[in-house]
Amino acid sequence: MPLIPQVGRRRPKTRLMLLAIAIFLWIGVLLHLFPVAWMISASFKPTLEIFNAPFRLIPKEPSAASYKLLASTVNANGQSLNVDVFRYPLHIYLQNSIKISFLTLLCQLPITAMAAYAVSKLHSRRAAKWLFYFFMGTLMIPGQIAIVPRFLLLSHFPWPTRTVPGIPFTDLFFPSWSFIGTYWGIVLPAAFSAFNFLLFKGFFDTLPTELIEAARIDGASELTTLRAIMLPLARPVIAVTGYFTFTGAWNDFLGPWIILMSEQQKWPLSVALYKLQWALTSWQPSQGAMDPALQTLISSGVGYNALMALAVVESIPIFIAFLIFREQLMKGIQIAGLKG
Repeated sequence: MPLIPQVGRRRPKTRLMLLAIAIFLWIGVLLHLFPVAWMISASFKPTLEIFNAPFRLIPKEPSAASYKLLASTVNANGQSLNVDVFRYPLHIYLQNSIKISFLTLLCQLPITAMAAYAVSKLHSRRAAKWLFYFFMGTLMIPGQIAIVPRFLLLSHFPWPTRTVPGIPFTDLFFPSWSFIGTYWGIVLPAAFSAFNFLLFKGFFDTLPTELIEAARIDGASELTTLRAIMLPLARPVIAVTGYFTFTGAWNDFLGPWIILMSEQQKWPLSVALYKLQWALTSWQPSQGAMDPALQTLISSGVGYNALMALAVVESIPIFIAFLIFREQLMKGIQIAGLKG
């Protein structure tokens, strides 16, 4: 249903209201697009031009040197700056981001969909209610609170303690596994999403139970029913949850930074972006003379233009994913908004 009905749109007051709404929305669009345009423009500027003419969107002397620089290794060693900004070429960090994002996608969607299907169609009303409250309760806990216990749990899984407990009356310890420094240390905590669970359950609740009963009469198992009947009908919701999962895993910084801190060959782009930002902002004017390593870093061309170039590269896959799934995303958003 449109915000303003078709009847009476030719009236002067209605036209004026539509014009005001259009102007307001276009201002919002421009405000959202300006940072993106500035980021792309700054990636083609020399660092000096970024500070001399920060609001000029068209570079005076455009250059792709910052993008070429990202394909090489960059080191900085000085008095207060000792860091390998890019120990490996850019494609290594890009591959790591792709691996983490797709592993998270392949783990989270099936697990979340199965949990939503079970709560929506398999459990009794009383059990489904308490399971729903339990899953939704996880949304009320900030992720920062779970950082320490999650790190302890991943350090020697499945024991969320400082050390692995010993077997009583023996000198042996219970078996444990460490996921620190591995991709699974990032993927496993993200294997379930309460928000995506809410979207799946809201859609499954709208489907008639007769579909499931007919499949059971034909001898289909619950897993087959979910795979062959429920999920094909939920394609728009899968597109929405898949896009949210992919973008969340692609942009995630805190998890990879904590789990992969000492394994730079496994860093995603988000961590490399932070490392470059830290290197460029580590010196403050109050500290006196600039660190010689930072001076060498900037003089070699690694400045805020390289930072913006890396940000542009990181945003391209998300933009491509939106273009591919935009139709299903629009359908899924409508379904989640009207029926959820």
